[in-house]
Amino acid sequence: MVETSMLQLKVLDSSCVSPPPGSVPTTSLPLTYFDMSWLACGHIQRLFFYEFPHPTLHFMETTLPMLKRSLSLTLQLFFPYAGNVMCPQSPGKPYIHYTEGGSVAFTVAESTADFDHVVADYPRDVKLLHPFVPQLPPAHVTEDDTRVLPTLAFQVTVFPNSGICVGSTYCHAVGDGKSFMHFMRAWTCVYRSDGDLTCLENSLPLINREVIKDPGGLESAQLKNY
Repeated sequence: MVETSMLQLKVLDSSCVSPPPGSVPTTSLPLTYFDMSWLACGHIQRLFFYEFPHPTLHFMETTLPMLKRSLSLTLQLFFPYAGNVMCPQSPGKPYIHYTEGGSVAFTVAESTADFDHVVADYPRDVKLLHPFVPQLPPAHVTEDDTRVLPTLAFQVTVFPNSGICVGSTYCHAVGDGKSFMHFMRAWTCVYRSDGDLTCLENSLPLINREVIKDPGGLESAQLKNY
């Protein structure tokens, strides 16, 4: 257990969540010209707050296991978020790559902050929210000089007897705001259905990048910037 008293935050668990073993084959997806322009931008950070009037132990024993299981099940359909963005040296093209064991970082923490103050509808210093935002694992470079960028991390922060915060940090090149919210709604649906993926039959993601056409040759311009 690690305690960061200055931030009033105690890390309770740090792990990784993957799609179920064998559920997703090794897959590479090229970045489209829509995606590549976001590689140089900062990561997107989102916080979702929920009332949860229960102690931390109750969350750890009853809610956390299903949160992780439903996330794992959802990731088999939204597997690019469990992969990495591969950035080879020019003239190579960047792409998303998923292999067996790909995962998202998942941290659980406890905060002593006043939940009502954190979520209140009045101005506050944004620094108050920084402890609830997860950090993506660091990028690294392979032997062939390909830069590997992790795509998604979660942090669930418990405010005992008050609420929880589900924080996320993700790479914009893997999905825009609408795509990410589709993923979050799907995770919520799988959680509520106790792991029944049939709840997503009418809202499956479209992973195929070949539907994006480039009659104007915009990819070439993006690759020059890349």
